Amino acid sequence: MSETLDIGSLLKHTALFQDFDTDDMAVLARDCRQLRIARHDFVFNRGDRADGFYVVAVGAIKLVLPGPHGQRKVIEFFGPGQCFGEPFMFINQPYAADAQAMEDSLLVWIGKPAIDAALDVHPHLARQMLAGLSSRLHTLMRDIETVKLQSANARLVGYLLSLPRKLDRARFPCSKSLVASKLGLAPATLSRALQQLIRDGLILVEGRDVVIPSTTALQRQLQSG
Repeated sequence: MSETLDIGSLLKHTALFQDFDTDDMAVLARDCRQLRIARHDFVFNRGDRADGFYVVAVGAIKLVLPGPHGQRKVIEFFGPGQCFGEPFMFINQPYAADAQAMEDSLLVWIGKPAIDAALDVHPHLARQMLAGLSSRLHTLMRDIETVKLQSANARLVGYLLSLPRKLDRARFPCSKSLVASKLGLAPATLSRALQQLIRDGLILVEGRDVVIPSTTALQRQLQSG
């Protein structure tokens, strides 16, 4: 990823800015910059100043909360076309979590003055960003409910059903240890839950791919507790 790419072209392919014309994109791009982040490197750390937000052009980023004894709780994953960091920017507060690259990534950083100016010209952008923030709040509330109230098997089944699928095949977006962290499980507990679903004939695991022969059967498993 050594070549320099046009920022406007990168942003044009994201849902957030797809309605911007060439002139709008040129104005926005004046206060943007590309960032190439190597795998495992940090985009920002908890406590850093949030004077902008990020759009993933290529790669994958995880948002994590550092713990007092070295443990790290995964909050969310972000892939191409998704943005992160904007909640902290809007409330003028430091980042409350770490953002780390899960693979070599290309990001676009957008400064707060640029997005403030864009919001003045494009009210629909405010609605889109509000919808995105609301969706993530809903996901966070659901994750809290899942961790507090559901068994390990129910957490895993619910997560598998939430993954994007092509026909009967889904794919873990990251390593199983990171999935375990997001679900509030120990890796060994997640492994046992996966093996139980395999023994029950509900899934087949092939590396990071998960074959789900029947989503109806998996949904019945979730409903049965």
